[in-house]
Amino acid sequence: MADEAIRSEFSERVKRFQLLLRDDGIDGALIVQRTDLFYLIGTDQNGVLWVPAEGAPLFMVRKSYERACQDGLIDGIVPLRSLSQVPELIRSCHGTGPARIGLEMDVLPAALYLAYKDLFPEANMADISPLIRSVRMVKSFREISLVRKAAAVGDELFEKVPGFLKESETETDLALRAEAFYRSKGHPGMCPMRAFNQLNVYGHILAGPGAAVPSASPGPTGGQGTGPFMSHGAGFGRIRPQEPILFDYASNVEGYISDQSRIFALGDLPEKLRRAHQAMIDVQTAVAQNGRPGADAGDLYDLALRVAREAGFTQGFMGHPLAVPFVGHGLGLELDEWPLIAKNSRHVLEEGMVLALEPKVVFPGKGVVGVENTFVVTQGGMEKLSRFPDEIVIVP
Repeated sequence: MADEAIRSEFSERVKRFQLLLRDDGIDGALIVQRTDLFYLIGTDQNGVLWVPAEGAPLFMVRKSYERACQDGLIDGIVPLRSLSQVPELIRSCHGTGPARIGLEMDVLPAALYLAYKDLFPEANMADISPLIRSVRMVKSFREISLVRKAAAVGDELFEKVPGFLKESETETDLALRAEAFYRSKGHPGMCPMRAFNQLNVYGHILAGPGAAVPSASPGPTGGQGTGPFMSHGAGFGRIRPQEPILFDYASNVEGYISDQSRIFALGDLPEKLRRAHQAMIDVQTAVAQNGRPGADAGDLYDLALRVAREAGFTQGFMGHPLAVPFVGHGLGLELDEWPLIAKNSRHVLEEGMVLALEPKVVFPGKGVVGVENTFVVTQGGMEKLSRFPDEIVIVP
């Protein structure tokens, strides 16, 4: 049984979400995505969560009802044999059928959307994905503490990377050592993403020119991957002296993610790559210092571009041949949360937001340099949670 403080925190999350539902004139929301389920009620079991605009939520569980009762942090948990039961279960709890229903339309399969349309033929459907993502943007003290723990585990791993490098011949060799360490610390082996069709386990370990190979990865880097079936991340590229090794791995503690990138090298790197790396540290510093509550995320992105341009590294900044239009992204239970420090972003920073800043430069035929750290927004700017030094680590 969770303690009362945790139950109270989850209850407040539901209330904040309900307030947004009422403001949008939505009678209630049907929540099915695992991460949203866990965020709202503390369990990721397979089921349908009804969150009314007023009143207590109801979790209708397909599998496992027993686990949902064990883990869930609400009282209203009932078994669900068939989706056709959903309308009657909602009416039995709330006395009437909803006229306007919210759905997570950014992640909901079309077939399930159509099934809900059939189940509620008189109701209008609305997209509540911006509402739930907005609620999740600002983290509680407990959530931030879990991200801090994840960042500390990430720092532990980065301390071990020089030793791992000396034992590794390929990107995959290095990855298996890093992943074994993370798994020993309780990492679940994945860092979930909300974006459609995106798969992510730990991140990217990319060596030398292979790091500059473009891919479908939503970030600035891609790499060869293990093949066309998984065309980004660590592959079988060899680790060679005097080439940058991008180590971009996300830690995960109790579901909460910290994202970090560092550059390692076996021997020194060319002067231009070292200058570019320092420029990316300067980009990070400028954004972090100005990332106070009330700051406009689009303006912070423009600031990042300006610092990179003044340093002479516009070409390849945040990707090549196509640059991604962001330099930072929210973190929490997913790797791609809000806010976004991005071109024309309308997000306004608030105290308690957690995000990763990841300025990088891609040099075709040579590799990638840059840095990534996890930050929390405070009144004085962004506090960096990752402690491992940002500078290039030269391994003799």
